[in-house]
Amino acid sequence: MAKSLLKKAKKASKSVKKEVKKEVHKLTNKPSSARDHIESLSKQRRDAAVIWGMIQNGNHSDSEIKKMVEEKGFHTLLGEL
Repeated sequence: MAKSLLKKAKKASKSVKKEVKKEVHKLTNKPSSARDHIESLSKQRRDAAVIWGMIQNGNHSDSEIKKMVEEKGFHTLLGEL
């Protein structure tokens, strides 16, 4: 009986570790919200299309994207981010 309980406990801990690993992977590979917002506006607005062209193939953080937007002088877009 004790051996079966030990086996069940080990199995449960492995499954929990797998789930935690998956969640960490999801969080670290999550695309930035600024990137999603700019992508959605890129077909409607010229300022978003310019920034989207700059960040489309790169891997930029939200702060880097905001800095690019500010450098281009797109203050309306920056306010939305």
